[in-house]
Amino acid sequence: MNINPLALIKKLLWLPFLFAITVFGDQTDKRLDQLFITLQNNDDAVVQNETIHSIWEIWYESGREDIDRLMAEGEKAAQSGQLERAEQVFTSVIKNAPEFSEGWNRRATVRYYRNDYAGSLEDIQQTLELEPRHFGALWGKGMILAAQNNFTGAIRAFERMLKIAPYSEDTMRRIEALKKEMEEESI
Repeated sequence: MNINPLALIKKLLWLPFLFAITVFGDQTDKRLDQLFITLQNNDDAVVQNETIHSIWEIWYESGREDIDRLMAEGEKAAQSGQLERAEQVFTSVIKNAPEFSEGWNRRATVRYYRNDYAGSLEDIQQTLELEPRHFGALWGKGMILAAQNNFTGAIRAFERMLKIAPYSEDTMRRIEALKKEMEEESI
């Protein structure tokens, strides 16, 4: 069998691209760095939405079939209103993959909806330790602190979020609303 060395080299050059396509994500995925640069530097709303969607897709994939299956099960339970079951499933995710930030974030969300603000804030803190750029966790932290009338803490959480996504109009509006609420409370 006669092998053309140039053809072989060309085929081998494609290998990294093939693996890049099938690579799994989580908060350690290298693709996130570029996405966050785009989020910080592009004010186009369409680009912002697409970038945020891409970040969520990466965060949601653990790279482990068992964990991804549990994540889907937890989401299904949460969406059908079975919040206690969803919390149990996400707790299982955390026990089996404590380094996976989105497991913590999803349990934080479920705890928020169950009015377990203390538990949610603990999970948010762990999420942010694993992924300091997690704008979803920061949003949740701001919402909880606002619900607890800790307007200063809520504003700080949202301002931290603006450092990650400076063109987020929702975040800017939320900060303004909280400042207004603080003023009204002080009267």
